[in-house]
Amino acid sequence: MLWENTDHSASEATLQYTMEPKEYENRFLPYDVLTNLAHVTMLNRQGFVSDTELSELRAALTDLYREAEEVEGEDVHTFVEERVTRRTEAGKKMHLARSRNDQIFVDTRLFMKDATIDIADRILGLIAALDEFAAEKNMLIPGYTHQQQAMPSSTGLWASSYADALVDDLRSLRATYRIIDSNPLGAAASYGTSLDIDRDLTTELLGFATKQYNPIYCSNRGKQELQLLQTLDLVMLDIQKMAEDLINFSEDQQFFQLPDEYCTGSSIMPQKRNPDILELARAKAEEVSAGKETIRRIIGKLPSGYNRDSQQTKKHLIEGIDTVRATVDILTALIEALELSDDFTVDEGIFAAYTANRKVKEGMPFRDAYHEVKSSEEYEVHDDVADPVRQPIGDLPEFWAAERESFDEMSARLLTAE
Repeated sequence: MLWENTDHSASEATLQYTMEPKEYENRFLPYDVLTNLAHVTMLNRQGFVSDTELSELRAALTDLYREAEEVEGEDVHTFVEERVTRRTEAGKKMHLARSRNDQIFVDTRLFMKDATIDIADRILGLIAALDEFAAEKNMLIPGYTHQQQAMPSSTGLWASSYADALVDDLRSLRATYRIIDSNPLGAAASYGTSLDIDRDLTTELLGFATKQYNPIYCSNRGKQELQLLQTLDLVMLDIQKMAEDLINFSEDQQFFQLPDEYCTGSSIMPQKRNPDILELARAKAEEVSAGKETIRRIIGKLPSGYNRDSQQTKKHLIEGIDTVRATVDILTALIEALELSDDFTVDEGIFAAYTANRKVKEGMPFRDAYHEVKSSEEYEVHDDVADPVRQPIGDLPEFWAAERESFDEMSARLLTAE
């Protein structure tokens, strides 16, 4: 085993306690291969690896990428190096000018870039579903303040309010993405390397917008993960509120009819149609928020330079991303299948402000109109339906589509380079 000398005094219990679960290591395998492909290409350009060795390394790495094996051994980085070295002695040069520290830093950045693009695309899908619902299934319903019927609203205005919120979330996600899109490879064990490496080349090869400059700051693992989960926490906050509305509007108020395929039954009560998906969405939002806070607590007390504590951020990053993906997907499908109900009652009091405003247009001072309507409790009822409205989405779809194309092209170039 390549790393057997580094932990020669550690007990088996120590090794087991410090190793990360294999399911997390497996998730990083494709990104570690891409990182290695870029790194050995740079080593070749700098004269540390011959053309023949580079060809052998590329062949071994691309085969490993396509075989999609389960990670074995200490971690994904060791696994990749050992598998490549079985095929070519050149594998022993792969770790030159690197530490496992900056390997996991750059693997994590690639993982986060890929996941962020993917989640953004899913959010765009949810926005589209809300927009379609708002346009095609728009009817008068009461708007609420203090959980009481207050003023006229519409199902379209309600749906587009959440689309509007998600557009803001996408803008926040883009800002976070631009911070993530920075290459830490070359920081080694937090203090750089004395060897002549080309960080600009690996930045270009891996498709990063820029390189991260200070090697000590590169090792500040967890901060970018925290930033991403903070943004995803905002996404889940909006979904949590939407889920609460859908529960209320389909049960107590009966504005909506939840599709049967998105409800569950009871083991004892035959009549029940439970909104379990929506209830779980509320709870899963709290899990993402808890993961964010856990990362904050892990990294907040650490000194500069690499500290093993930060390894524990990976779990919360992966689980948070997976939760957001699954939740956005199921809510998108539910909105696409959501139907309107015609079995509900609107309190005519929601037209009180409208009635007062009509009196103002006729020349009455507002405060007099207010008191007259309040005392008479007579309202001018109308059936106008509020139009859906949200902020323009701008270039967000094009931005995320371009980033997806760029990321996929980067992967393809590294995997097919001669």
